[in-house]
Amino acid sequence: MNSASTERRDFAYPTNRVVGTVADGGNARAATGALLQAGFHMDDIDVLHGEKDLERLDEIGAEHGFLAQFQRTMIRTFELEEFKHLTHHLEDVRAGRFVIMVLAKRRVQRIVAADILNRYGAEFVGFYGRWAWEALPGTAQASPQDIPVLFVQAWNDRDPDALASLFDEDGEFVHFTGLCCHDRESIRKAHTNGLARVMTKSILASDATKVKLLAPDVAVVHARMMLSGDTPDSAGTPPPGPRTTIVSFVVHRAGDRWLCASAHTTDVIPDTATTRIDAALGH
Repeated sequence: MNSASTERRDFAYPTNRVVGTVADGGNARAATGALLQAGFHMDDIDVLHGEKDLERLDEIGAEHGFLAQFQRTMIRTFELEEFKHLTHHLEDVRAGRFVIMVLAKRRVQRIVAADILNRYGAEFVGFYGRWAWEALPGTAQASPQDIPVLFVQAWNDRDPDALASLFDEDGEFVHFTGLCCHDRESIRKAHTNGLARVMTKSILASDATKVKLLAPDVAVVHARMMLSGDTPDSAGTPPPGPRTTIVSFVVHRAGDRWLCASAHTTDVIPDTATTRIDAALGH
């Protein structure tokens, strides 16, 4: 574990990195494997553990090494939260635990990395930015029903990164207009544009949710949602009133969380036939 991830370079202050401590070696290996499966490169993952890494951290006289920058940071942030967490990670290495550092420059990467570390029991998970430390608690979905709840939350928070993190790397999203997104990044970009330019004041509210298990680790989730607060079109025409939509999610278990493989939105047309079908479905 140690030789596979710590012999490439000297460590610098962990700018733009998600960092967490894992006590168990098996969990540390599993977390590293999950990070690689999620699309992170081996060169972006460092695992600090054992005397060898401790010597490198404590190397006396290293002008540009981790410890020198670490000590300067402690002076600069003596009364800040960052000081406490940097100190804790150094003590974790001394105690023989595994400190995992993941380069994550984009927010969606931070969410994914933090979820993986939290999933495998990491403590003190946080993101070290250029100037400050930010806690990153887990947002893991414990059941299929959590997916639409977190989808609504991300929508109303105007957070396309959090929304995209609910999907697999090659996840699919089909909008009710027929727009198709074929991976997590395109889902993020589509919702970045939509939430920032078109649906700037929209509010999404969840209603009934039904889960159909296809297998112990696979399910279809149908979530009835109400969308209100559409933005007027370019001609200034007032938007229609609140509209109802059904979002169908195909989800699967990934470790102890659930991820979305595909989602499809369908607007409910309020006519007589639809009302009868809707009633028959129990909505």
